[in-house]
Amino acid sequence: MSKLKKALQILASLALGIGILYWLFTKENLDWASFRTEMTTINWFWIILGIINLQLSWLYRAIRWQMQIEAIDRRYALRDLWAASIAGVAINYLIPRSGELLKCAWVGKKTGSSTPRLIGTVVTERAIDILCLLLIVCIGFFLEYDVLISFLLEEAKVPYWLLYLGLFGGLLGLASLFVIKRLARSKGGIFAKAWGLITALWEGILSVKKLKRPFLFIALTLLIWSSYVLMQYLVFFAYPPASNFGFEVALIVFIFSSFGIVVPTPGGIGSFQFFAQTALVIYGMASASALFFANIMFWPFVISNIVFGTIGFLILSNTPDKSNSIENI
Repeated sequence: MSKLKKALQILASLALGIGILYWLFTKENLDWASFRTEMTTINWFWIILGIINLQLSWLYRAIRWQMQIEAIDRRYALRDLWAASIAGVAINYLIPRSGELLKCAWVGKKTGSSTPRLIGTVVTERAIDILCLLLIVCIGFFLEYDVLISFLLEEAKVPYWLLYLGLFGGLLGLASLFVIKRLARSKGGIFAKAWGLITALWEGILSVKKLKRPFLFIALTLLIWSSYVLMQYLVFFAYPPASNFGFEVALIVFIFSSFGIVVPTPGGIGSFQFFAQTALVIYGMASASALFFANIMFWPFVISNIVFGTIGFLILSNTPDKSNSIENI
């Protein structure tokens, strides 16, 4: 891909995020003066607690990644793995979806390890994360079924047939796995490649059993995702209109805002605010207040990731290339 094409993609992604933000602020008539007035109501103690939770989750991820790499190579210093991980998070705000590849390239350069093998560990991580997110979505839908169905049918005006179509699509997706498997054996070609990718992802998930301490890996995974949801719950106490919301609301807001992160804008700028605002409005928060609070749930955490990501990048910059040091706990 040419440098010009990459630059245009980055600019288009940034323009999309800024465009969504501008549309949201214009729609709610939320100007800077109103924003500053609302800022005086924020209890920053809870925001700081949420940031601590978020930064701990990146540490848990680095420990988990250390375990994965040790299983295929050797044990690398946790400091370097954390630095590469958080620097990758920060770079995602500039170049969406690039952080994971860059952190593997950085660690490979500093340790002499195979970058493709490191990328393989990250693919395994992402496969596990997708399963975790799907599980959280199912739990949230089960706990808040009545509220969500009411919103979809009465507020979003989603017809019943579309909900059934979505359910049918999910079941069809599962059934298609068996079809792809049969076609891969009989036809080969693109079906064989697709089935190879599916099996590689599944084998990556099952590879957890080969780790020295698989239960620690599972515990760290639970800690990571618990930290995300707890972070969401803690920040509710920072804003009076949200302070009475329960943990189940935090779960739904987290699920909705996670959909915003999937949209190809830098770090979910704009799309995060849209989905978080939508979730907060479902539970009765005024639309303008929900937009303000969605930004409070976003920007302080983005800034903290950029600050710690910069620290991580400085650590990497001062680490000699192809270091073969082995660390033991």
